[in-house]
Amino acid sequence: MLVGDDYLTDGRPAPLGTVLRYLTRDDIGAWFGVSGDAVRKWQERYADGETYRPFPAPDVILGGTPGWSPHREAEIYAWHKGKPGRGAGGGRPRKERQPE
Repeated sequence: MLVGDDYLTDGRPAPLGTVLRYLTRDDIGAWFGVSGDAVRKWQERYADGETYRPFPAPDVILGGTPGWSPHREAEIYAWHKGKPGRGAGGGRPRKERQPE
């Protein structure tokens, strides 16, 4: 049995012949009309410890590819709804207009 921070066991293995399906970055991106690369950027930009609302961590990483359980759809939608949008923080302040 593998142990350590990178390995997690959460119960008995699935029955023989059971296929477990996970959501890919492309699947999640399709929900929001963006590419899988955009989802990868969200993971990087909103990483755990880097922000108060980190992107949900994947449930599995297979060959370096992250996957999320389909049961976490509501959690991912909630994260997206609370994600800062265009113009949220940072950037150059607008120039104040002088009265004429």
